[in-house]
Amino acid sequence: MRRFLLLTGAVLMAATAAPLAAAGDGPPDAGKALAGAIQAYRDGDCPKATSLIDQVIAAPGSTTDKNLSFAYDLAIDCAWQAKDRAKAGGYAKRAIAVDRGSDFAWRIAVAVDFDAKRYGAGLDTIDRMLAAGRGGTLNSFDPRFFLQIHVQLDRDDDTADDMRLLAIVANRAYDPDDLSAKINGTGDYLRALYARKLLTAGKRDEARALIAEFEGYDALEEIAFAPEVPALRGAPIDFRAVVEADLARHRAMATDYPHALAAINAMARDLHRLGRDDEAIVLLKAAQPRIGTPDALDDVADNLPWFWNELAYAYGATGKYDEMVDAFTKGAQFKEGSAPNVSQVINLAERQVAFSRAKDALGTLDRLGASPDASPYGLMLVHGTRGCAYAILGQLDKARAELAYAVAHEKDNAGTVTSLDLCVGDEDAAAASYVRRLASADDRRSAMLDLADYDASDPRAPKSAVAARFDRVRKRPEVVAAIRAAGGPVRIHLRTDPS
Repeated sequence: MRRFLLLTGAVLMAATAAPLAAAGDGPPDAGKALAGAIQAYRDGDCPKATSLIDQVIAAPGSTTDKNLSFAYDLAIDCAWQAKDRAKAGGYAKRAIAVDRGSDFAWRIAVAVDFDAKRYGAGLDTIDRMLAAGRGGTLNSFDPRFFLQIHVQLDRDDDTADDMRLLAIVANRAYDPDDLSAKINGTGDYLRALYARKLLTAGKRDEARALIAEFEGYDALEEIAFAPEVPALRGAPIDFRAVVEADLARHRAMATDYPHALAAINAMARDLHRLGRDDEAIVLLKAAQPRIGTPDALDDVADNLPWFWNELAYAYGATGKYDEMVDAFTKGAQFKEGSAPNVSQVINLAERQVAFSRAKDALGTLDRLGASPDASPYGLMLVHGTRGCAYAILGQLDKARAELAYAVAHEKDNAGTVTSLDLCVGDEDAAAASYVRRLASADDRRSAMLDLADYDASDPRAPKSAVAARFDRVRKRPEVVAAIRAAGGPVRIHLRTDPS
């Protein structure tokens, strides 16, 4: 949400680059008021700007629709800066009634409703937007914004609104402007989320039509372990072939979009999944000098943190601990939108636990403070990583306290419960957790990925502290039976942990 609003604010600032020309189109009084509002806005005096704008809005016939729309945009942004979401939404709802209402106003009208959890109203506005022929406005939304809303709807068990949202973004008419989304196959991933919902609702034919077109790893992994999928596709998914195809496609995109860091990151991620981490390191190190070169790359602001993330994972997979820590640390210095970068701090701590560097992991997590600004899923990762670090240090009481939190919030990330059960040495509980997850439509995918048979890890990679326990648990009769009932066992010709 915060990143989305930062982007819309940037769009508005760009729109005010030549305001006086826009202000001169209406009668003198309206033009004077709007010109004064623009100057006040530039001077950072939003109360004065809003007061002048309200004069223009109060007499809509005194100026053109273009100027009126522009006035609303200034008012919306001032209200947002003042953290008055209701006022911003009110201006936005009035703005979109103007024939020339801006994309910015439409986005805020939707965002304010979603932010207030008025999901039905936000979706109604999107329907109205599309009915007005404003598909381009929908395309201007960052798909990550819709993914965040989907996660919240899913968490709230709001299936009806979630289906409405996913039906909108799964339609191929939604073609996000964001180049990174095209490179990363975000559209297919959104369609995969919808296909899973359709299968759960028993709408196999609709799901089949979507699934037949999927090609990327993320989309296919999302639906691979639904029981109906092998029959719908005609064969199990060959994940190695999928990733090889991804790599070829991303190499072509790197040629088509030579200034896109996202394409380089995508190739590195493919190489990591294929176990070709030395090649990933070479690729990323070769690209590094371009990061600081003006005009060499167009998308550094959004993708630089993930450049360092991919490099860190490649270093970790090849046993280069210090280099891994350095890369994660560099990535974590950059914000995620306007918020602190929580993701890469958690990723670093998880990898430090994988290296059995428990004290380092606890120190890393301490950087997040007592109340990390993370999603419920992210908070589970924090508690899970901290608990396993405590277990490595023999502080089992503290580890079990983290497990108690995870059990109480199991819906947010059931895999964390299993992981902590293994870390504290409770193999009975870990087996029971796997059985529950394998029987659950929501949790089956992650459990099957945990329990799949992978290619051998790079011998330089760290050895898991719980590897022996995990091996015993996955061979227990009740777990084996649950795997078979879920459609397994599964063989994935990729290295372990192809994240």
